[in-house]
Amino acid sequence: MKLTLAEAAAPTDTLAELQCDAQAVYWLARCPNAGVMQLWQWLANGSASPHCLVEEAVGSRVNQYGGGSYIPLLGGVAWVRQHDQSLMYRPQGGTDQCWQQHSQAAYGGLCADPKRGRVIAVEEDTHGQRLVAISPQGRQVIKEGADFYGAPVISDDGSRLAWVSWSLPHMPWQRSQLNVATLTSLGQLENSQQWDFGAAVSQPQFDPHNALICMSDHPGWWQPWQVSLTTPRCLSSTPVDHITTPWQLGERQHAWREERQLYCQLHQGAAQLYRCTGGQEEALLDEPGRVASIAVAEHGDYAIVQSATTGAQLIRLGENRSRRCLAGQPPLALTTATAQWLEAPVGHAGETVHGFFYPTRSDDDAPLIVRVHGGPTAATYPIYDPLVAYWQQQGFHVLDINPRGSGNFGRRYRECLAGQWGISDTEDVVALVHAASQRYHIDQQRCFIRGQSAGGFTALNALAASRLFAAATSLYGVTDALTLASKTHRFESGYLGWLIGDETQLAQRSPAYKVTRCTRPLQALFIQGGKDAVVVPEQTHAMARHIEHHGGEAQTLLFDNESHGIRHPHARQTMLDRELAFYQQRFCGA
Repeated sequence: MKLTLAEAAAPTDTLAELQCDAQAVYWLARCPNAGVMQLWQWLANGSASPHCLVEEAVGSRVNQYGGGSYIPLLGGVAWVRQHDQSLMYRPQGGTDQCWQQHSQAAYGGLCADPKRGRVIAVEEDTHGQRLVAISPQGRQVIKEGADFYGAPVISDDGSRLAWVSWSLPHMPWQRSQLNVATLTSLGQLENSQQWDFGAAVSQPQFDPHNALICMSDHPGWWQPWQVSLTTPRCLSSTPVDHITTPWQLGERQHAWREERQLYCQLHQGAAQLYRCTGGQEEALLDEPGRVASIAVAEHGDYAIVQSATTGAQLIRLGENRSRRCLAGQPPLALTTATAQWLEAPVGHAGETVHGFFYPTRSDDDAPLIVRVHGGPTAATYPIYDPLVAYWQQQGFHVLDINPRGSGNFGRRYRECLAGQWGISDTEDVVALVHAASQRYHIDQQRCFIRGQSAGGFTALNALAASRLFAAATSLYGVTDALTLASKTHRFESGYLGWLIGDETQLAQRSPAYKVTRCTRPLQALFIQGGKDAVVVPEQTHAMARHIEHHGGEAQTLLFDNESHGIRHPHARQTMLDRELAFYQQRFCGA
């Protein structure tokens, strides 16, 4: 059966932020009607079905990308109310309480401190960030001085606090520090220590014996390390990434308990989940794909996963690879082809670019849609995406590309983009499309490219630089890097200098500049949120005017109430319908 427009427009990130306490499992699930994230709970080992615990939108706005927006505490739960960033608390069986509300502040990365009846959080306002403790008695600043904070975690006995910090111009995956301190009986920090491995650290946690474990990529891959006062010890030396790029606060993709450990490894861009018990490692997923979150409790092991044949699922992992799906979609009866690994040589000897190719069912040459992810230090995965399946059913091949600079392939691949954004990513797109054309039946007169956020920058540059692409779609994409550098939010304010260079390079690498150098008229569709604080709407409108001024055609679809990403189901359907028509009306003869 063919997918409906509503089914095709459904997002893939429908489950997130998995947590456990002694009695229950918690997670965020996207409301199918409103597109916002709500907090759900399942009482472990009980007969009741999962239920929605907090119906209002839950979400952090720290760094604009949020994360760590709720935490179980003392049998109840604390959460960040999305619309005003208030920190709320609901005791078990009680009514909602507002613990903290400030019109200019955002909260995220929540961490429970049950010994002191409070929440540790990252607080952000116009003056910067700090770690704060919040309880019914008020707010206490416990650490400040760094530009950014993330991933606070408390040991099981409540005696130690660990966190990650970093400073401009770095991003947290470029250069960050691991910190640990003793918590006094009054909840203040003493004996603070810091480790700087010369690279990046992420997702610290304590094991039951208070040993501190974190992910560090100083050897070239995100790998787990046990940190001590003497020599750090690597706990899994397989030369692959064990976590994804830390764009959000509060991510959890590994768990270390006394009798068992859970962690993932990314091979060729696909994540496999492993459990190690008594020194014996067991792969838990039938199909590698994406591991979004992991949690371990006495009552079970849990993970949010996605694969080539399922959407997002929350699963309880049993013995002998058994599992129980607690939330999400059942396995799909697919009629479209799944991802095929594709790579091509680029750059220096031995370098390659890679991606996933999804062929349509056609014996004739078929049009191609190339998708470029955001970040640009994000990644695409070989998982079921209803949008891809919809395009396949409409007669399009689809190519999901991970250009140099993408996450999940080690530090070296990620840092290939240093000073090269606007050059190497364009080369990578062209090289991989040529490689696909040699293996598959592609109509080279009907190749389209789309990109979201940073991917829009690549898509528009590729459109201007190469006759390979007939048209492009930019979803809240970067069009003027120089202007963006002066107007973007604080979290990414130093990122463009690393990606591109000085002001002259920022201007000359941008699509706005390259359109003026292009000798042919261009055709592009722009999709933009009116409340976007990352890529402001003025950039999109200016780029559309640039294209029209130089003889091309630009369409703009603006959603007044959307931000950096189109979330509401009706808006997503409108967006997809317009994009498909944009391709078909011009080049498919429909």
